[in-house]
Amino acid sequence: MSTSQLAAQWVSAIGSAGSLLGFAAYVWIMLLNRKDQVEVRQEQQAQGVTAWLDEGKRHDRDEDYVIVVHNGGESPVFQVRCLFSLPSSDEQHSVSMALLPPASDEIRSLPFGADEVSRDELYSAPAVPEMRFTDSHGTHWGRDSNGQLHRLDRRSVRRKPSRDGQDGGQDAARDDSAWEQAHRERADAPREGASRGDSPQDDHHGDRAASRS
Repeated sequence: MSTSQLAAQWVSAIGSAGSLLGFAAYVWIMLLNRKDQVEVRQEQQAQGVTAWLDEGKRHDRDEDYVIVVHNGGESPVFQVRCLFSLPSSDEQHSVSMALLPPASDEIRSLPFGADEVSRDELYSAPAVPEMRFTDSHGTHWGRDSNGQLHRLDRRSVRRKPSRDGQDGGQDAARDDSAWEQAHRERADAPREGASRGDSPQDDHHGDRAASRS
C-alpha cells in the first residue's frame, strides 16, 4: 500500500470519527434542551400555585375573612399545606388539602372575625401564607412569606409518583416537620419593640380593649 493510500484511509477514518462525535454531541445537546424545557414548564405551572388571605365578601362568602388557595396551572397539585400567623398573635394557623384541581380556587374559612383582625393586619407581610405542595410529577415546591417560589429538592425532573413508591426513592413523601417548626418559632418570637411597650401590636390590642369596654 502506498503512502498516499494510507494517508487517505487515515483522513477517511478521522472524518468518520469526527462525524460520529459531532452527531453524539448534537444528540446530547438536544436531550439537555428537552430536559430544560420540561423543567421550565414544570416551574411555570408551579408559579401558578399561590395563597392569600382576603375578605370573604370579595368571594361571595358570609365569613369576614377567608384564605384563598389558587392553582392557575394545567395540572393538579397535591399535599397542599399553608401556614400563616398574624402580627397581633403568636398562634400558627394552617390549612391543608390533599388535592387542588387545575385552574381552580379553594376557599376556606378563617377562625377569626372583623372584630378581632383589622383589614390592614390581614394584608400585612407577616400574614402572607407560606406554602408547600407537590406537583403531578412528584416534585416538591415551596413558597415563602415573600411570595418567592423555590424547588424543595434539586434533583432532576421527577417522574409521576408510582403506586408502590419503588423507584429509587424519588417519590418519597414530603417531610414538612422542620418547616412547620421553623414557622412556629417565628410566630412565637417576641415582636420588635414589645419589650418597650411601643409596638403597633400593643396599640392594636389597646384599641380592641377600649372598644370592648
